[in-house]
Amino acid sequence: MNALKHTPEMREPITGGTRSKLVDIVKGVAIVLVAYGHTAQGVVHRGWWGGRGASFSRAFVYSFHMPAFFFIAGLFVRGSIERRGGLPFTVEKIKSILYPYLLFAVIYAAVQPLIGRFEVSATPFHWREFLLNLSDGNASWFLFTLFFCFLLALATARVPGWLLFMAAVVIGMTPPFGPPLTNQVLREFCFMTAGMLVGTHIFRVDRMRDVTAALGFFLLTIFQTVVIYRYGEADRWSYAGLGLTGTAGLFLLAKLLNKHRAGDGLAWIGRASLAIFLLSAFAQGATRAVLSGIFHTQNLWLQLLLPTAFAALLPAIVWYRQKKLRLGWLFYWPF
Repeated sequence: MNALKHTPEMREPITGGTRSKLVDIVKGVAIVLVAYGHTAQGVVHRGWWGGRGASFSRAFVYSFHMPAFFFIAGLFVRGSIERRGGLPFTVEKIKSILYPYLLFAVIYAAVQPLIGRFEVSATPFHWREFLLNLSDGNASWFLFTLFFCFLLALATARVPGWLLFMAAVVIGMTPPFGPPLTNQVLREFCFMTAGMLVGTHIFRVDRMRDVTAALGFFLLTIFQTVVIYRYGEADRWSYAGLGLTGTAGLFLLAKLLNKHRAGDGLAWIGRASLAIFLLSAFAQGATRAVLSGIFHTQNLWLQLLLPTAFAALLPAIVWYRQKKLRLGWLFYWPF
């Protein structure tokens, strides 16, 4: 089976230590949804889209696209800890997660005077605010939260998987307390523990019959749609459930696409998910500026689809050409 042919670990925190086309397709779909979600936010903030359609779109996508990444990270974390050991595991995450988090916070601050005029609301740079945002994760919540989720996984790796998952779900549903970082980590950690609980058993999806996968995907999509349409954006009580059902739906979809060209393309995008996460805002903003400033169009579909497409494709090209362009230092500690 293709999913069982493992290659050496990649230097990519959004990818687990195991190379799997099934997982890469899920990451590809999820990172495209990340790019779409950010594009849609820009369209809504500019007043080009509103109403029930915009709110449903946001609630639906945000109910599972980030939980999927934490779940994927959890799939291989126990094996990575056992293979590396605690200290090397931590150092690796500093190099591959904390480093790009800090680097791109500096890059964004440096280019803000140039790109600020293209944003809906740009605030002047202040060192105090910059350092506060850097220290509490506001510079890029996902990488910051992912890093501390990995540290929490390291600290709890010996706890039985089922017990750790149940505790993470219960704690994640508690009312917010403490600093924002604490709440964000506890909110997302349940998905990493779910991945830790499932582990390499996820590859059994690849042996599922297509008709079974299609039926499961259809039912989960209907469930996700009905719940979001009826109750709106997930709250602390429903976030874990919708995140897991949405992630399950992505894996079933990946199974259906695994042997098709669309699956190949999504896997190609998924392997570049770190670069897309870090660089998509630049490609997205440039595309929107061209559409608005040169073509003078506020057409909803053009403003949604083209920035999303370029936000996924251009960073992916950079990722695959990073060695030739000598840009590997953007994504991993170079020393």
